[in-house]
Amino acid sequence: MTSTLAPSTTKMFDKLSDKSERPNIRAYRLRKSFAAVHFEAAGKGRVVLLPDGAEVHVVGLSTLAGCCEVMFENRLYNMFKADLSGIWASPTKSSPMQPAKALAVGACA
Repeated sequence: MTSTLAPSTTKMFDKLSDKSERPNIRAYRLRKSFAAVHFEAAGKGRVVLLPDGAEVHVVGLSTLAGCCEVMFENRLYNMFKADLSGIWASPTKSSPMQPAKALAVGACA
């Protein structure tokens, strides 16, 4: 059985209008390419490589076990938490969350 779940974090950040109301999120600079899963609007996931030097922003928990949702170039991806806590990802300054442009992102369950 397949179902589509829309992430609640995107909608929550979209409703925040004032920059001072937006929560600060942790950002990481990747020091090597990492695999991440991007779910398309139809709920189909595909594995992509985030490039070396990419700055990703953690926006919430993922529906995938052991993963978190990150934002890179206005797209949501699911990455393993261990990838961000290892030596190949450096924390950067936290920054205010920008609203996501794509709201129709789902996950297969």
